[in-house]
Parts: sequence; C-alpha cells; structure tokens
Amino acid sequence: MEGAAQRTGTEKREYERLRASKKRRTGNEEVATVRDVFVGEERVVLTLGFEWTTDTERLAYDLADDRDVLKLEALAESQGFEFEHVSFLEGERLPVVATEGGWVPSAHRGYAPDEGSVRETFVTECRLLARELAQTPGVFRRLVRIGRTMTTRQLIIAVIVVKKLLIVALVAWLVL
Repeated sequence: MEGAAQRTGTEKREYERLRASKKRRTGNEEVATVRDVFVGEERVVLTLGFEWTTDTERLAYDLADDRDVLKLEALAESQGFEFEHVSFLEGERLPVVATEGGWVPSAHRGYAPDEGSVRETFVTECRLLARELAQTPGVFRRLVRIGRTMTTRQLIIAVIVVKKLLIVALVAWLVL
C-alpha cells in the first residue's frame, strides 16, 4: 500500500514537470495571476503565479530605467490602471508569453529586446527618445542658442538635413 502511494506521488510530480515544460515553450501564451506586488523607492517587483504549477515568476522593474518604467506603464494601462496605481495589479490576471529569458507580459512585448513587431520597437524607441529629451530641457535652450549663432548658409544646410531626416522617418513609419 505504501509503495503505491509513493509511486502515485512520484508519477504526479513527473506529470506536473512534463506539463510545465510543455507550457514553457517559446511563444506559448498563458494567463498568470499577480500574487504579490512590491513597490519600493527604486524597484517594483511583481510575483506571478500560474494555475498549472506551484512555481512563481518574478518581474522586476527598475524605476531609474526609462525602458522599465515604460514597460510598467504599459502593463498598468493594459489592466485599466494608471501608473501610480500599479499596486492594484495584485490579484489581476495577465496574459504572458514564454520567451527564452522567461515569461514576458504581452502588454510590453514591444519593449523587450527581440520581441514584438518592428513597428512596436520603432514607436517604443521614439517614446524613449522623447522621454529623455523631456527630462533635459537644457537641450532646447542650447538648440535655440546654436540657431541664433548660425550663419545663413549653415541654417539652410540644417533645414535640408532636418527635412531629409523627417522624410526618412515618415517612410520608415509607413513601411513599418
């Protein structure tokens, strides 16, 4: 009797391990539940749990990193929350995708390297650039100062270069 119970327990663990490895295939989409949200001054950590395993997955976001902040904003917005209310994600169910590096919420696949479409990546990089420029307002003052000291010839060349860059960006946006 004891041997049968031990064999059943071993078989059950083996079945759970095989089932989990099948679920963790790259590209597979599953639903995870946010079990815990830790909001600190420098980091936000989400602990995800799955119905089919007792293992948990941790997602850590560094609040000093603009890319991580954008990921967290996208994740909160996908669940109908503002960024400031990220702690309300506890108990929410999130769609996640298995990647080689672990589970990635579907809401921020465009922010992860080698994930998402080219268009999502391009839009993400533009948002990051705009965010960086917004944090350094001295750049705009320097541009105005440079513009005032430029000669007419330099100004014409600068306008031509900017127009060409805008055309390239527009074509890239249309193609992507």
